[in-house]
Amino acid sequence: MNLDPRTLLFSLILTCGLSVLGMFVAATCRSGGRTRDGMGKWAAAMFLQTLTWGLVAARGTIPDFLSVIAANGFLAASYALMLVAIHEFQQRQLPRWQYLVPVALILVISAILPDNIRSRFIWDGVIYALQMVLIARALLSDRKTRSGQAWRLLFGGIVMLVLVLGLRGAVALSGHTDFAQPQNTAGVQPIQIIAFIAAMSTALLGSIGFVLLVKERTDREVMLLAMTDSLTQIPNRRALMDYAQHALARRNGLPLALLMIDVDHFKLINDTHGHQTGDEVLSKIPVLLAGRLRGYDYLGRYGGEEFCVVAPDTGAAGALELAESLRETIASTVLNTECGEISVSVSIGVSCCRPDAAPELKTVLAEADAALYDAKHSGRNKVVCFGGEKV
Repeated sequence: MNLDPRTLLFSLILTCGLSVLGMFVAATCRSGGRTRDGMGKWAAAMFLQTLTWGLVAARGTIPDFLSVIAANGFLAASYALMLVAIHEFQQRQLPRWQYLVPVALILVISAILPDNIRSRFIWDGVIYALQMVLIARALLSDRKTRSGQAWRLLFGGIVMLVLVLGLRGAVALSGHTDFAQPQNTAGVQPIQIIAFIAAMSTALLGSIGFVLLVKERTDREVMLLAMTDSLTQIPNRRALMDYAQHALARRNGLPLALLMIDVDHFKLINDTHGHQTGDEVLSKIPVLLAGRLRGYDYLGRYGGEEFCVVAPDTGAAGALELAESLRETIASTVLNTECGEISVSVSIGVSCCRPDAAPELKTVLAEADAALYDAKHSGRNKVVCFGGEKV
């Protein structure tokens, strides 16, 4: 295959242009999506790179001001926009110097050294590498960004580009600057091929990786919404059952307790104060319960006015102590609502799994429900353990 710099430049321009198109489509075709997730800025960065390589391809036929100074300025600005896009995606503030200073330095160096290719390659390479380091740092410093796999594509493209910038700098230091120029009249050189591959890889991997970053976060948010009760903002029944099923499966011979909690006379609260006040009560109770739970206990809304706590590594005595603490907390707290102060109580049914038993989840739930039934029909505001004592 015969390659020449103009062919490689055309390929690079085409790659960046298609990336721009794909990013703008992805940024504008999301109904109800985020408006500040960085995709628009990343698309703008790829547009600036398309302009950059277009100006470089036209070098010799257009003024050097455009093919050297403007081209380098656009390239630095594109990297700055990438950094801004990542911080916008992460919803973090970015110091202005991190995106303004490198662009200003590139413009100054390109203006002062338009004909000194060796010095310009070295200093421009240092600044571009600094921009890549800032982008890599932004990716590595945010735990949520690294919770998926897409960031690896971005990071891989950045590492490749930094290595190539170092290689170009070394070539410039050796005095063979023609080998590292993106466009010249001589035959294509190996360093040029490597540089073009790195630029195209960064454009492709970066754009794909950024889109996947947004998709990964959207998927997590959708899953969170699907597993969260909209009124109380705690896990819903689906999430609760999933957790309880896994907790039963991984007990490893340890006890486990399940607490079924029901708000006493909740229908009376709705009938007396209205359903909006009832919703207020339901939204405040999980806050009180969570304040008394241990770090490894799992609270969820079972349905209606019923809540459930899965307490791993908890025997009968510990489960009763925990349940009584929860009951007492609710009973001793006056809830402030729009209709005034309201006092409520809860009844709690407890089911305990012995270390040597392996019951199914439906059995544990049935036992807790039966204990809750006994608690409500023996006066309410009580704790009852299945097959055991009342508190």
